[in-house]
Amino acid sequence: MQLFLSSYRFGDYSDVFLEMLGEDPVVGVINNAKDGKTPEERAKSVQELSASFQELGIRPHEVDLRPFFGRPELLRAELEKYSAIWVAGGNTFVLRRALKASGGDELLCELAQAGKLVYGGESAGAVIATPTLQGVEFGDDPDVVPAGYPDEDLWDGLKLVPYSIVPHYESDWEGCERMIEVLEEDNIPYKTLNDHQVIVVNGGEDERL
Repeated sequence: MQLFLSSYRFGDYSDVFLEMLGEDPVVGVINNAKDGKTPEERAKSVQELSASFQELGIRPHEVDLRPFFGRPELLRAELEKYSAIWVAGGNTFVLRRALKASGGDELLCELAQAGKLVYGGESAGAVIATPTLQGVEFGDDPDVVPAGYPDEDLWDGLKLVPYSIVPHYESDWEGCERMIEVLEEDNIPYKTLNDHQVIVVNGGEDERL
């Protein structure tokens, strides 16, 4: 299993990410954590992320989960086109609902654990890879339900790593300190990531850079 988890974009380790991708990667990007934004805000955010990939010499392909709600087998065929999937930041709870409704949660776990794709995620995309979303509510509103989304409370993550991730550490993200307090109160293991750091999982090795 190969994971590249960051607080913001590729941190200071875009070279590591590129090495994990190998030659001629085909990268799909899931931007559904941004679905609670206005269409204009979402489009701007997606464009900015796309530019970051293009600076690395990669042309990303957006994988919008909304057309796949209730259609997991179609989503499987779509995900299998890519050598890597990048799960972008935004509202973690919106992202969780989109993954559940489309079957993307189980599919991403299956494909990543089988080594069929590299899972990359920043901010919400990194947090969603953990066992629980506990504490994230102090930075992301859990009650945001975009049009067409199921109104379902989901607090479990994908469990690709066995600890929580606190993104944007030592930044102005208002939920950071409170999230840490909650995790420590409940004895939940966690790792912090500032916007320069990444967590890389390569096979059996797990390292914070």
